[in-house]
Amino acid sequence: MRVALRLLIRLFSDMELVCVTSNGQEAIDCVKRLQPNVLVMDIYMPEGNGFDVTKELVELAVPTRVILISLQRGWFITKQAVDVGAQGFLPKDDLVTLLRPALEAVARGETFFVE
Repeated sequence: MRVALRLLIRLFSDMELVCVTSNGQEAIDCVKRLQPNVLVMDIYMPEGNGFDVTKELVELAVPTRVILISLQRGWFITKQAVDVGAQGFLPKDDLVTLLRPALEAVARGETFFVE
């Protein structure tokens, strides 16, 4: 999934990919160090799932906004994403069509949730 996301984001010439991580702790370290505008993160990953990492980033009060992704979908996942402070949620099967509009909306300060 990291490879697919990397390739997809690189197609957006007006956006810059600043880091790719393989687990929750690396995502936290990246955000602390580089403070990207938007972090796209899988909910299910080692060393801190996406919900826990998002909660920690909110507690750290970093300006980075979070879009969570998952193979699962439904109101319960969307509600959990909202509850931990994410600004977006996308099912992985919608990434090709919805990633760019989600990134643009979240970067503008809006939210972007798909059930």
